[in-house]
Amino acid sequence: MPKLTTHPSGLHTAKERTRALRWLAGLAESDRERILAEAFAVCASAITPTPYVALLGVIRRSGFDTVRRRGFRAAGPEQFEDFQRVRESRARNLREERPSPKRDKVLQRWALVRELHGKGLGFRLIARYFSKQLRVQVSPSYLRKLWAELEPRDDNGQPQP
Repeated sequence: MPKLTTHPSGLHTAKERTRALRWLAGLAESDRERILAEAFAVCASAITPTPYVALLGVIRRSGFDTVRRRGFRAAGPEQFEDFQRVRESRARNLREERPSPKRDKVLQRWALVRELHGKGLGFRLIARYFSKQLRVQVSPSYLRKLWAELEPRDDNGQPQP
């Protein structure tokens, strides 16, 4: 098996180098100009042996990902926080806009859940009762989650009237 030599740009195969150049060609004109200007500056400083290698090195530093074969953008903490707020907002909107059919089925029978749990049955047995008697498949953890959400408690852990 022949030894692979490392390319100075980090793009080791001809296929990777071709994809990087195609990625550069697909960028917006302003981004392409910025990358080319940076490559010329690197070439003028005589750090790299050829302009081609300088261009490929700048393409790698500008965001071309050889593993996924496409560009990437590193997000800073501000962008992550912005996206986190967007995700939380979308999740909140999903709950408010369109409740799940299973949630509706369980909430229609919530008085039964409250009665059975008040008699000392655990959520596992209540889920089994829902499955066998009412033909509603629901998990004990989902019932526990709904219980914590719908049955408020005071500071002492006692249910409020």
